[in-house]
Amino acid sequence: MIFKIVNKTAFKRAVVFFVIATIVTVLGTVITYFVNPDLKGIMESFGNSSSDQLKESTGIKKVWAYIVNNGFMVPLQMFVLALIPIQFLYLINVISTALIPGILFGVVLQMDFIKGIEIIASTIPHYFVEIFAFCLFAAALFELNRVIRAKVRSVFKKGKDQVPLVKKILGTIKIYGVLILPIIIVAAFLETYIADIIFNLFQ
Repeated sequence: MIFKIVNKTAFKRAVVFFVIATIVTVLGTVITYFVNPDLKGIMESFGNSSSDQLKESTGIKKVWAYIVNNGFMVPLQMFVLALIPIQFLYLINVISTALIPGILFGVVLQMDFIKGIEIIASTIPHYFVEIFAFCLFAAALFELNRVIRAKVRSVFKKGKDQVPLVKKILGTIKIYGVLILPIIIVAAFLETYIADIIFNLFQ
């Protein structure tokens, strides 16, 4: 069913992006764990960077806060970056989204290794769903960005460029609305409810 919305080439590219994101998370975890950082400073830093809405929300309000941030704000930033004719610029959001949990994983492992393993295990479901959604969107943006770069190159070449930019933009928006946003909504529910359920199983 997913291949009716995203072609196999784009899906394979999303898998590659996901592997890269996972490597970034693992490296972030390992480096943070062994570097012995200022744990208090890092936790305060992440606490300050979180929006007040996320920190104060609970239940369905927290789900909505995650949807607003991860379902609207982050994809919008990626879309804007994809409009710049520089390849892979839109992956900045994917890399940063993958790096942050890696650093936090390293911190919690250093504070309490067993508890850290439990937190990581409870986080894995929503992590995989959320990051893969961003990677799928990045794969769609790869196609859009390629068309934009072709448009820019055509300015310096003779002949009329036939690349359907508007059609590609509308296609990307369709992929976002039909596939990406629903997956991110699922990730929001996983992060708000399922993560706590999994964590409580270890208690």
